[in-house]
Amino acid sequence: MINKPIGIRSLAVSFPNIIRTNDYWQNKFPELFGKTKQRRRLSRKAVSISNNNGLDIWSQEVTPYLLDPFRGNIERRVVSPGESSLTLEYRAAKEALEAAKLSPGEVELMIVTSLFPEQIGTGNAAYLARQLKLNAPAWNLESTCSSALVALQNARALIQIGEYRNVLVVVSHIGSNSVDEEDTLSWSMGDGAGAFVVDALKPNQGVLGSKIVETATTCGVYLHELVTDPQGVPRMRTRTGENASMLAETAVDFVRACCRGAVAAAGVSLDRIDFFAFNTPTAWYASVCTRALGIVPERTINLYPRYANIGPVFPIANLYHAARSGKLRENDLVLVYTNGAGATAGAMVMRWGDVALGANPAPPISITPEQETIHLAGTNSHSQEKLPVHQTKTFSREQLLAAEPEKRRQMLETYLLGWLTTTLQLPPNQFTPQQSFASLLDSLMALMFRSRINTDLQVQVPMESFFGDNTIAQLAEHLLNQLALANLVVSDLSEAAETREEEREKLSL
Repeated sequence: MINKPIGIRSLAVSFPNIIRTNDYWQNKFPELFGKTKQRRRLSRKAVSISNNNGLDIWSQEVTPYLLDPFRGNIERRVVSPGESSLTLEYRAAKEALEAAKLSPGEVELMIVTSLFPEQIGTGNAAYLARQLKLNAPAWNLESTCSSALVALQNARALIQIGEYRNVLVVVSHIGSNSVDEEDTLSWSMGDGAGAFVVDALKPNQGVLGSKIVETATTCGVYLHELVTDPQGVPRMRTRTGENASMLAETAVDFVRACCRGAVAAAGVSLDRIDFFAFNTPTAWYASVCTRALGIVPERTINLYPRYANIGPVFPIANLYHAARSGKLRENDLVLVYTNGAGATAGAMVMRWGDVALGANPAPPISITPEQETIHLAGTNSHSQEKLPVHQTKTFSREQLLAAEPEKRRQMLETYLLGWLTTTLQLPPNQFTPQQSFASLLDSLMALMFRSRINTDLQVQVPMESFFGDNTIAQLAEHLLNQLALANLVVSDLSEAAETREEEREKLSL
């Protein structure tokens, strides 16, 4: 098949009118900050900068944000009572069509992703088609934060085979209404929409290659539940799931696999890419991707401080702002990477065309250029304080099981207390095995603690073990029981294997 030059012809973004700063939560829920202020004072995590594996990179890049109770969140756009996912989608779609000089009647297909729309059930495709007055099919497509990239891949393929001549892709994310405001997850959720027209471009421009993989290992990172709000309206509510640590454990592997696969499919190499657009669900994600691929920070962008987590809208927003600011010019090679939890991760290489842009969104109200600058751990600091570097002693499952049974509990408690004192940079005598985790750990610190235990002891610990009135002693008891059970299973299997071997010897004799 002839590889036609197909890609993005126009691009537009649409954000709500309200810009919500951290003051909103500090004023509305002051009781949430008694513990977070303590954590900010305590959280000076010591890390080793010697390794380059996935979890080490993630842990090192998250370290500077442990001093901040908001974890790098500064501003986020949230819908007002008169706005919705549909109003944002309509505005972005109209601007993308106007920039491409296309009328709604000339659109041949529309693909829509509405992540957390107002209605329960299907997305906004039919509603948006009706509002735009399209004379073309429109359908919903969803692959969490990778939705825009997957839609672009589908649109290009359909145009490539001649099924359609152009495709309008529209994506929205309404995160602010999908979480409870008293859940700290709400601090990271933003709203927005984006749209682009996929069409034929000049020779050698457009999509050159892609690599999309499944992310089934991150199923359960987020839990979505149906609730009823005070007005009796059913809504979806999102909260962090027990599998949240897999976001950290798989982040580097996914970005490397997808980006290396995409450049190979495009017939280029990473050093030839002019600009990288990473989705950034956290403040440190751009730094993780930058280090994982070994590129310089100047070749990418981090809009997280401005928008917080806007899910599948991020690749559109990144490309829009990069093109608007001059970081991305016609005929540049651009690599877009997205990671959708419990769905797909993907990367796509494009030769950027003469892309027409919609109207510029309202600027941030308190963001400085320095706050959107990407710093890498070990080279620069996000704060004025220099974070300590520390090598922690190794501790393994084998060491624990090799010890006398009566000594194992003390070894475990010493190991757990050691991690806490090292991570929080406090004197060892400040903690006891009977102390609860409630005043020590938030969800991010608990996630890191859980990942460390899993790595050292190969034991899966439920996330709820790190919250509420649970104590270090109880966690040690749980770990001992898990290890004893695992060891018993291994012993039974070993004895069964020996029995089968003896029976085979008898038969052979």
